[in-house]
Parts: sequence; structure tokens; C-alpha cells
Amino acid sequence: MSNKIPAVSSLGEKQLGAEATDTRIEALRLTEFAKFKPDYYLDQVNEIDLVEKRWRILATADIEGSEDAHFLNVIRSWTQEAGIVIPPVDRTEIVETVDLEESGGSITRTRRKLVPKRVEKDRVLVEDVIVDRLLNGLCARFVPCLQNVDDIPFYYPKVQEYALGYFKSDTGDDSTSRQLAILVCELFPCSTTATKKQNLVWRDLIKRLFKWTVTERFGYQKRVENDVVICYEQYSTKYQELKTKYAAYWVENWPEKTDPKKFVYEDIGIASWIICLWEKERKVSRDSSPPTFVDLGCGNGFLVYLLNKEGYLGYGVDQCSRKVWARFGSDIDLRAETIEPYMFEPNADWIIGNHADELVPWIPIISARATTNQTKFIAIPCCSHDLSGQKIAFPLTAGQSKYHAYVQYICGLAVDCGFSIEKEFLRIPSTKNVAIVGRPETGENGSGLRPDVAAKLALQGQKQFVPRVPDYVKNEIRLLKAQSRKGNSAESS
Repeated sequence: MSNKIPAVSSLGEKQLGAEATDTRIEALRLTEFAKFKPDYYLDQVNEIDLVEKRWRILATADIEGSEDAHFLNVIRSWTQEAGIVIPPVDRTEIVETVDLEESGGSITRTRRKLVPKRVEKDRVLVEDVIVDRLLNGLCARFVPCLQNVDDIPFYYPKVQEYALGYFKSDTGDDSTSRQLAILVCELFPCSTTATKKQNLVWRDLIKRLFKWTVTERFGYQKRVENDVVICYEQYSTKYQELKTKYAAYWVENWPEKTDPKKFVYEDIGIASWIICLWEKERKVSRDSSPPTFVDLGCGNGFLVYLLNKEGYLGYGVDQCSRKVWARFGSDIDLRAETIEPYMFEPNADWIIGNHADELVPWIPIISARATTNQTKFIAIPCCSHDLSGQKIAFPLTAGQSKYHAYVQYICGLAVDCGFSIEKEFLRIPSTKNVAIVGRPETGENGSGLRPDVAAKLALQGQKQFVPRVPDYVKNEIRLLKAQSRKGNSAESS
């Protein structure tokens, strides 16, 4: 077998997320991001007159090299997807967009509905987004359409309206120098900066506006193609369901030292997506029985817990147990074992590898050699490993990220083993969030899997594979070294 990275260009799929990052453009963006030097007016009142109203300025930031079109493109994107700026908004419904042809200084007015994620608890808000051309620049105003200010939902700023400004800068004579600004028409004096949480919202907004405008300048192309495998509405509904059932309890009672908010919400997101994937397949195949699974490198085991509780039979394997395992109950099957991947042949419908480190490259091979001859897999790669179990830096082409090269490597192994693949950019709080779904190709005689190729890859990997040292062994070694240093220090004194 060749040691080269298997090519996957024939797959014809779009790159996703971090794997799609052009490192050359990213370097330019990061250089410009470093120039972000905002001025905040959260503790003082700084007011201006604008479009026949009195506005309070909350924050400004100078930006160089941008054009009107860059700012307008950002506003257009944010108008179509309010959730970018207001995370509790689930979706944005555009009611109408009117081209005002700059009559009275206005360019466009878009009426939209903001539909919250918790639609059973929070109000849908109708809002106008009005873009104005002024003597010294541009201004986008966000105006809630309400009869009573008490009807403003919790997720929306408590204001008459707020605005994003793009003005000629007062600093210097450079014609390309502009100033971004966050402005509000307050309900009453200082009502928008009364709490720390409110101030964080405005700080984040000016930073986000700066970064998005800079990105437009370098020719922004959407780096992610969301909801390719599972539609957003289906995923969002399942996510809200699982979040309501499990999140609050486990965030409050998480026994590990790791951040519960990250791991609990991330695994709820992954479980929601996997369940949607499996339910979609069951409808197509008309199979009434839920699929079985094995989660390799299951870590804290929370993903296994969620899938088991939702009615899916399976177990998780990791080198060492975690404190939280005991909290799940005896009905959750979690096993502390060191896996020899070249010998592992599970009897399950699906193999899952969520950030399973050195086991991820083996997952297509294990699936191809499984006893069912129809085993599929879901792999979410993280740190780059090859079949030896060692971390490795794969060769990169111009502008290619390390993560893209690694995803390409895993996909190539899967194709060699006879799998057709799909990729999805998961909606989870991780930069390594590409899910690779592998299903056996359909051949003339049934399954198109190539167990002979998988066997050769397994033999090749077996000669080099070194299992990772368990964390508890590493801790014991560190403790022994520390005790040895203390002993040597005592003798020398």
C-alpha cells in the first residue's frame, strides 16, 4: 500500500468549515483584525443628531481600505440571517424588501420577522431594517415594530431602535479611512448600558462589525455549507427537545473538571444531528428497528448516554473511565478498554468516532471489516493522526489548512475501503466540526465494500500502531517524577 495521502478530488464535494480555510487570505485577515482599536462610550453620554433623531454613540472603531459595498454586503447578510447577531433567533423570515431609490436619503427598507428558538415562550418580533445614505457615510437602522415597549422580547435590545454606522473618519485625511459605529435611540437615559451583560453585547457587536467588514474587503466567500445532510428545521427541533430534557441538569451536576457548558451542549448538538440522520435513513429504508452503534474513544460518555436515553442501543469504549460514568446509571454501557484497532471487529450498524484522536483513521477500516458487512460510520476528526497512532503533519497545498488535509486523508481511506461519503459542517462550539458519514457503496453484487483493501491497510497499520498512553498512567509518571525531584532536592540540602 502507498503511504501517500489518498486523493479525494473525484468526490466533487464542497470543502467545509475549517477545512476550507485559505491560509493565505486568512493571514491577511488576521493582520487587519489586529488593527481593531475600538473606543467605547458605555460609561459616558456621547450624542449626535442623525436622520432627525437624537442618538447615543456606544462604540466606534476606525477601519482602513474598505468601501461602501463592503459595509452594505455585511448589512445584507445580517438582514437575511438575524441569528448571526442575535443568537436566540432561530430563523429570519423576509416579509418584503422595498428599493427606495435613495428617496429622502434612504436606500432600502426590509421588513422581517425574527422567529426565536423558544417559540413556545418568546414572541416573534417584526422589525424594519432601513439603510440610509448620509452626507458623511451610511447607516443601517433596526426598528422594532411594536405598539408597546413592554412587548420587546428578551433577546432584543431594549431600545426604540439601534443602528450600525459607516462614516467618514475624523482622523486623518486618508480617503479610504472610515469609522464604524454602534448607535442607539434609548427608551430612557442610559437604559442600554445599565448591566454588564448589555455592555458585553455592544462590545461584541462593534468587534463583529469590524471583522465582517474586513472580511468583505478580501472577497468573502462562505466557508461553510450548512445543513447539507440534515435540514436545519429538523435539527433545530431535535436540538431544542434534547436541550430541554438534559442540559440544565447536567450543566448543574457535571462532576468533571472540564467545562460542562462546552461538553454538554456540544454533545447534545452531535446527538441531535445523529438522531436526525438515523431517523432519515429509517424513513427511506422503512426499517422500524433503531440502529445499533459503538462509540470509539467515547471520552466522558455523554454522547452514548444521550443516544441510549433516546432509545438507541449501543456502547462506548475508552481507555479509562471518567467520574461522570458512575452518574449515568448501570443501564448505560461504557467500557474502559484499550482498543487494538487492527483486531477490533464490532457487530453494530454504525461506528462513531467523535474527536477520537488516533482511532479516527481506523474507523473506515474497522467499519469495512465489521461482521455485518453493512456497517456505516460517522467520524468527526480532530487532531491529525495516521494509522501508526502518531500525530502527523500532512503535506499541504497552497492555501490549504492542516485540518483540510486531515479530512482529505480520512475521506481517502474511506473511499479506498469502498465507502461513499457525505460531509456536514456541524453546528457545535468547536472549530473541528466536520462530520464524515461513510456508507458502503452499492455494487453489482450488493455491498461495494473492499474488505481486502481494509485488511491490507490494517496489516500496514498494525506494524506501526502504538496505543496512546492512558491519562492515569501519565499522571502516575508525573507524580513519580515530582516525588523523585523532591527526594533529590532534600538530599542535596
